[in-house]
Amino acid sequence: MDRRIETRVVDTGGVAQAVIVNKDPTDVHWLGFGVETIGNRGVIKIYDGFDANGKLEFQCEAGYAHFHHFDPPIPCEQGCFITSDTGIACFTLAYRPKSWRKETV
Repeated sequence: MDRRIETRVVDTGGVAQAVIVNKDPTDVHWLGFGVETIGNRGVIKIYDGFDANGKLEFQCEAGYAHFHHFDPPIPCEQGCFITSDTGIACFTLAYRPKSWRKETV
């Protein structure tokens, strides 16, 4: 089986998270997340790099669950790092390391 997309699921438990998703160049395809309490804003950010000092590529402040499909994918040239605050209950990120071979037809 050729796995083209990798996923990372994080249940935050209501605690702020800082997660290195991948330490290689990566394309981010989609992000889904839920909030701890509907109506209370949660913040989630995707960075190109290994920590919050990397280039901010995406930020969402929402009071309800969201799903974002990135077309074209977000290119993270160094690596992919994601943070969330206590308002985010869980998130799932779909990404593809650029080092994976593309299928030939």
